[in-house]
Amino acid sequence: MGIQQNMADKIRLMKDQRQQSLSELSEELEISRSTLQGYLRGQGNPSLEMVEHLAKKMKVDPIVLLSGMLEPTQEKVLLLLLETIRELASLPEDKRLRFAELFLNMIQLWETEE
Repeated sequence: MGIQQNMADKIRLMKDQRQQSLSELSEELEISRSTLQGYLRGQGNPSLEMVEHLAKKMKVDPIVLLSGMLEPTQEKVLLLLLETIRELASLPEDKRLRFAELFLNMIQLWETEE
């Protein structure tokens, strides 16, 4: 995977996590919508200064933005986990507590098998 695609994947992940439109994300990153679209297609050719700017706005190290440190499947798992957490947060407290109890039981099962 190339540097441009790594950057595209990281920006797309941020967009998906925050459930933002292109316009909202371009405003947050302080870049034009068309520039953002180019980056998302892996077609942009940002300067190092722009990479640093984007990384700062995204609150990540520039190396993370360019390196693709997470595999796409890991990113999908993280997105699923974040969506699950968001859904759990919307449950009433009694159901959240029940989920926590069941989750703890599941973890204890794993520990006993080792």
